[in-house]
Amino acid sequence: MYKFVLLIFLVSASCGTQNSVSTTTTGTSETSTAITNGERTLALGEETNLGGMVIAFSEVLEDSRCPTGTQCFWEGRARLLVEMSGDGMTVEKQEIIFGKLKPGESHNHTFYKDGTTTITAKAINPYPTAETGTTGLAYKLVVMVATE
Repeated sequence: MYKFVLLIFLVSASCGTQNSVSTTTTGTSETSTAITNGERTLALGEETNLGGMVIAFSEVLEDSRCPTGTQCFWEGRARLLVEMSGDGMTVEKQEIIFGKLKPGESHNHTFYKDGTTTITAKAINPYPTAETGTTGLAYKLVVMVATE
């Protein structure tokens, strides 16, 4: 009986862990160097210029979030890669995790802070459904820009 329950658990857990790795390098969404408060949305591969700092949503490393309309043993997570650069040189790559954390990981959605400007990741859309899964999703990262 114990082996049967363990087998069911492992099969169910593996069904909910759909991984999707996507990389693109497409155009920019904004070219203004003025920094304004508010929400911005970046599509996968898109970048925006904020006061000389270019922020790019470069990759979805993992999307194992439990699709709506299904039952999962693990809520899953989405791991994203954001790149920041200035003067055409990559300054920093930051991994952002939405959802379940593994030991040693943290929910640090603030990926840029410099004096008076803070940029925080708010959401990754769309959320997978039972019908779509994670294949072919047009990912968009919602960020909040706050200046003092």
